[in-house]
Amino acid sequence: MEMNEKGLVERYLSEGDTMALRELFGRYEDGLYRYLWQMLRHQQDSEDALQETFRKALKALPKYEDRGQFKSWLFRIGHNVSLDLIRRRKRVVGMSGEQEEFLSGEESGPAEMLEAKERIERLREAVKELPDAEREVVSLRLRADLSFAEISEVLGAPLGTVLARMHKAKQRLKANLVTI
Repeated sequence: MEMNEKGLVERYLSEGDTMALRELFGRYEDGLYRYLWQMLRHQQDSEDALQETFRKALKALPKYEDRGQFKSWLFRIGHNVSLDLIRRRKRVVGMSGEQEEFLSGEESGPAEMLEAKERIERLREAVKELPDAEREVVSLRLRADLSFAEISEVLGAPLGTVLARMHKAKQRLKANLVTI
């Protein structure tokens, strides 16, 4: 039976059980990396940000209060680490579009595959054109698979604001993709 996040945190803090910590961080490593990649668009920066996020989370773990979801707490740390990295390096970043799985089903031949690739590229370009706040919500929802409540916690924005940003993003994407 899989132990819940609170139990893993308690095991690590009370017993120093590093396996509990590995399991806890391991649950979110892939999704967090994808989110960091969306923000930073650079492999080394994303890897550095992931490592720094885990380092900061480990340091803050004794102060962690089980008020919300551990996942959104961890993503919030990653979000802040990425923003710090962007500010420090003064790099202009953009977020890419969504993965192929969101747009295409099973393709049977080269023509269908080419068409799917073109749809994906159009979506990527349309997502890049979104305002930063909307692009971030889309990324957290689709790439990091966070709920709207978790996105609200990560961004430190009210749930209504997050929902409005997603609604506006959908409208813009729909308009952009229809005109292309």
